[in-house]
Amino acid sequence: MPITSSGQTLFKNQVLGTWEHEKPKQDPELLLRSDKQSESNYVSKSIYFFQKDGVLDIKEDFGQFKANYSVSDSILTIGTRKYKILEYSQNQFSLEEMGDLVLFKKKLDFTRTDKTIEPIPFNQKILEFYENGNPKISGAKESGLEHGIWTEWHENGHVKSITYYNMGAPLMTAVFNEKGELISKSWFDLNSNSIRKD
Repeated sequence: MPITSSGQTLFKNQVLGTWEHEKPKQDPELLLRSDKQSESNYVSKSIYFFQKDGVLDIKEDFGQFKANYSVSDSILTIGTRKYKILEYSQNQFSLEEMGDLVLFKKKLDFTRTDKTIEPIPFNQKILEFYENGNPKISGAKESGLEHGIWTEWHENGHVKSITYYNMGAPLMTAVFNEKGELISKSWFDLNSNSIRKD
Protein backbone atom coordinates (compact mmCIF):
# COMPACT_ATOMS: atom_id res chain seq x y z
CA MET A 1 0.00 0.00 0.00
CA PRO A 2 1.59 3.35 -0.99
CA ILE A 3 2.40 5.75 1.79
CA THR A 4 0.34 8.95 1.78
CA SER A 5 1.81 12.30 0.76
CA SER A 6 1.99 13.29 4.43
CA GLY A 7 3.76 9.97 5.09
CA GLN A 8 6.21 10.75 2.28
CA THR A 9 6.96 14.15 3.82
CA LEU A 10 7.47 12.46 7.19
CA PHE A 11 9.80 9.87 5.61
CA LYS A 12 11.78 12.62 3.80
CA ASN A 13 12.32 14.35 7.14
CA GLN A 14 13.04 11.18 9.09
CA VAL A 15 15.51 9.77 6.55
CA LEU A 16 17.85 12.76 6.97
CA GLY A 17 21.04 11.80 8.77
CA THR A 18 23.26 8.72 8.87
CA TRP A 19 22.11 5.12 8.50
CA GLU A 20 23.87 1.77 8.51
CA HIS A 21 23.00 -1.10 6.17
CA GLU A 22 24.41 -4.59 6.74
CA LYS A 23 24.59 -7.16 3.98
CA PRO A 24 26.33 -10.53 3.63
CA LYS A 25 29.52 -10.44 1.56
CA GLN A 26 28.08 -13.25 -0.59
CA ASP A 27 24.57 -12.69 -1.96
CA PRO A 28 22.25 -15.60 -1.05
CA GLU A 29 20.77 -15.76 -4.57
CA LEU A 30 24.14 -16.81 -6.02
CA LEU A 31 23.47 -20.53 -5.78
CA LEU A 32 26.44 -21.81 -7.78
CA ARG A 33 28.96 -22.14 -4.96
CA SER A 34 30.29 -24.67 -2.49
CA ASP A 35 28.72 -25.15 0.95
CA LYS A 36 31.77 -23.60 2.60
CA GLN A 37 31.40 -20.41 0.57
CA SER A 38 27.68 -20.09 1.37
CA GLU A 39 28.38 -20.41 5.11
CA SER A 40 30.53 -17.27 5.13
CA ASN A 41 29.35 -15.05 7.97
CA TYR A 42 31.32 -11.96 6.94
CA VAL A 43 29.00 -8.97 6.97
CA SER A 44 29.68 -5.86 4.91
CA LYS A 45 28.46 -2.59 6.43
CA SER A 46 27.58 0.47 4.39
CA ILE A 47 26.99 3.94 5.76
CA TYR A 48 24.37 6.13 4.02
CA PHE A 49 24.35 9.87 4.76
CA PHE A 50 21.09 11.45 3.52
CA GLN A 51 21.33 15.25 3.22
CA LYS A 52 18.56 17.89 2.86
CA ASP A 53 19.38 18.85 -0.72
CA GLY A 54 18.62 15.36 -2.15
CA VAL A 55 22.28 14.34 -2.00
CA LEU A 56 23.41 11.03 -0.56
CA ASP A 57 26.94 10.00 0.39
CA ILE A 58 27.49 6.23 0.58
CA LYS A 59 30.56 4.67 2.18
CA GLU A 60 31.21 1.03 1.26
CA ASP A 61 34.14 -1.29 2.11
CA PHE A 62 35.69 -0.44 -1.29
CA GLY A 63 35.32 3.36 -1.11
CA GLN A 64 32.91 6.27 -0.99
CA PHE A 65 30.67 7.73 -3.67
CA LYS A 66 27.76 10.13 -4.12
CA ALA A 67 24.28 9.88 -5.59
CA ASN A 68 21.12 11.95 -5.77
CA TYR A 69 17.98 10.65 -4.10
CA SER A 70 14.26 11.46 -4.14
CA VAL A 71 11.03 10.17 -2.59
CA SER A 72 7.76 9.89 -4.52
CA ASP A 73 4.75 7.53 -4.45
CA SER A 74 6.26 5.22 -1.78
CA ILE A 75 9.41 4.91 -3.90
CA LEU A 76 12.92 5.93 -2.82
CA THR A 77 15.05 6.56 -5.92
CA ILE A 78 18.83 6.47 -5.41
CA GLY A 79 20.65 7.41 -8.60
CA THR A 80 18.91 5.26 -11.23
CA ARG A 81 17.78 2.49 -8.84
CA LYS A 82 14.30 2.40 -7.37
CA TYR A 83 13.28 0.93 -4.01
CA LYS A 84 9.79 0.43 -2.56
CA ILE A 85 9.54 1.80 0.99
CA LEU A 86 8.17 -1.14 3.01
CA GLU A 87 8.23 0.35 6.50
CA TYR A 88 9.88 3.17 8.37
CA SER A 89 10.23 4.71 11.80
CA GLN A 90 12.53 7.27 13.33
CA ASN A 91 15.34 4.72 13.85
CA GLN A 92 14.88 2.14 11.08
CA PHE A 93 13.44 1.61 7.64
CA SER A 94 13.17 -1.20 5.10
CA LEU A 95 13.26 -1.12 1.30
CA GLU A 96 12.70 -3.61 -1.50
CA GLU A 97 14.60 -3.29 -4.77
CA MET A 98 12.36 -2.73 -7.82
CA GLY A 99 12.74 -2.94 -11.58
CA ASP A 100 12.32 -5.21 -14.58
CA LEU A 101 15.92 -6.45 -14.34
CA VAL A 102 15.70 -7.33 -10.63
CA LEU A 103 15.26 -11.11 -10.53
CA PHE A 104 15.58 -11.59 -6.77
CA LYS A 105 13.82 -8.83 -4.83
CA LYS A 106 15.95 -8.18 -1.78
CA LYS A 107 14.73 -6.56 1.42
CA LEU A 108 17.23 -3.96 2.62
CA ASP A 109 17.16 -2.96 6.29
CA PHE A 110 18.63 0.30 7.57
CA THR A 111 19.28 1.32 11.18
CA ARG A 112 20.06 4.86 12.33
CA THR A 113 23.66 5.20 13.50
CA ASP A 114 25.83 7.80 15.20
CA LYS A 115 28.71 6.96 12.83
CA THR A 116 29.61 9.87 10.57
CA ILE A 117 31.17 10.23 7.15
CA GLU A 118 32.62 13.33 5.58
CA PRO A 119 30.78 14.19 2.34
CA ILE A 120 32.93 14.15 -0.77
CA PRO A 121 32.54 16.61 -3.67
CA PHE A 122 30.68 15.54 -6.83
CA ASN A 123 33.75 16.43 -8.92
CA GLN A 124 37.35 16.00 -7.75
CA LYS A 125 40.70 16.51 -9.44
CA ILE A 126 43.35 14.08 -8.17
CA LEU A 127 47.04 14.97 -8.46
CA GLU A 128 49.75 13.27 -6.39
CA PHE A 129 53.54 13.70 -6.53
CA TYR A 130 56.59 11.66 -5.55
CA GLU A 131 58.99 13.13 -2.95
CA ASN A 132 61.36 14.09 -5.80
CA GLY A 133 58.64 16.35 -7.25
CA ASN A 134 57.75 14.15 -10.23
CA PRO A 135 54.05 13.46 -10.76
CA LYS A 136 52.77 10.13 -9.41
CA ILE A 137 49.10 10.03 -10.50
CA SER A 138 46.52 12.37 -11.98
CA GLY A 139 42.88 12.01 -12.89
CA ALA A 140 39.37 13.07 -12.00
CA LYS A 141 36.52 11.57 -10.01
CA GLU A 142 32.83 12.10 -10.62
CA SER A 143 30.53 11.24 -7.71
CA GLY A 144 33.50 9.48 -6.09
CA LEU A 145 34.21 7.24 -9.10
CA GLU A 146 37.19 7.45 -11.48
CA HIS A 147 36.07 9.09 -14.70
CA GLY A 148 37.99 10.05 -17.82
CA ILE A 149 41.72 9.63 -18.37
CA TRP A 150 43.96 8.69 -15.43
CA THR A 151 47.74 8.75 -15.79
CA GLU A 152 50.23 7.09 -13.45
CA TRP A 153 54.00 7.70 -13.62
CA HIS A 154 57.12 5.82 -12.56
CA GLU A 155 59.23 7.70 -10.03
CA ASN A 156 61.77 8.50 -12.79
CA GLY A 157 59.12 10.57 -14.63
CA HIS A 158 58.20 8.09 -17.38
CA VAL A 159 54.54 7.19 -17.79
CA LYS A 160 53.64 3.93 -16.00
CA SER A 161 50.04 3.57 -17.22
CA ILE A 162 47.19 5.43 -18.88
CA THR A 163 43.65 4.27 -18.15
CA TYR A 164 40.35 5.54 -19.49
CA TYR A 165 37.50 5.12 -16.99
CA ASN A 166 33.76 5.45 -17.36
CA MET A 167 32.25 6.00 -13.89
CA GLY A 168 34.71 3.67 -12.15
CA ALA A 169 34.89 1.04 -14.91
CA PRO A 170 38.26 0.81 -16.70
CA LEU A 171 37.56 0.71 -20.45
CA MET A 172 41.12 0.96 -21.86
CA THR A 173 44.55 0.65 -20.24
CA ALA A 174 48.09 1.00 -21.61
CA VAL A 175 51.02 -0.07 -19.38
CA PHE A 176 54.63 1.10 -19.84
CA ASN A 177 57.96 0.00 -18.35
CA GLU A 178 60.36 2.35 -16.54
CA LYS A 179 61.94 3.35 -19.87
CA GLY A 180 58.53 4.50 -21.13
CA GLU A 181 58.12 1.59 -23.57
CA LEU A 182 54.66 0.13 -24.08
CA ILE A 183 54.46 -3.39 -22.58
CA SER A 184 50.71 -4.16 -22.68
CA LYS A 185 47.30 -2.87 -23.76
CA SER A 186 43.87 -3.95 -22.61
CA TRP A 187 40.38 -2.76 -23.38
CA PHE A 188 36.77 -3.65 -22.70
CA ASP A 189 35.21 -5.24 -25.77
CA LEU A 190 31.49 -4.42 -25.99
CA ASN A 191 30.84 -7.23 -28.50
CA SER A 192 32.11 -10.02 -26.24
CA ASN A 193 31.45 -8.16 -22.96
CA SER A 194 34.97 -9.03 -21.80
CA ILE A 195 38.46 -7.58 -21.32
CA ARG A 196 40.75 -8.08 -24.34
CA LYS A 197 44.56 -7.85 -24.15
CA ASP A 198 47.19 -7.08 -26.72
